[in-house]
Amino acid sequence: MNRKTIVITLSLFAGMSFIQACQSEDATKVQTNVTTAQTQSNSESVVFDMQNMTCAMCGITIKKALQAVDGVQTVTVDDDNKTASVTFDPGKTNHQALIKATTNAGYPATVHAAQ
Repeated sequence: MNRKTIVITLSLFAGMSFIQACQSEDATKVQTNVTTAQTQSNSESVVFDMQNMTCAMCGITIKKALQAVDGVQTVTVDDDNKTASVTFDPGKTNHQALIKATTNAGYPATVHAAQ
């Protein structure tokens, strides 16, 4: 009888801990979503035409150079079209700083003309 009581007590304790952990996770998700929404409202996107791109390794180098710039949020490099799409916080960086980063990596960039 005593062993049953201990097992039941431990089971209830484990169940309550699990429920508490799930509730904490939901609160974290809500906070993350709020932060993401705030970040997206303070962002600007630009597409650059990249010079000197000849292979996929070039794209990796360009992506790393752009990601190293403070304020850059996302970078997508299109090897086929030789472009780099960047989303960034305009309060922390600008087009010229991004162009300087790629140029210093060996890949001069120009802002892609709208079509």
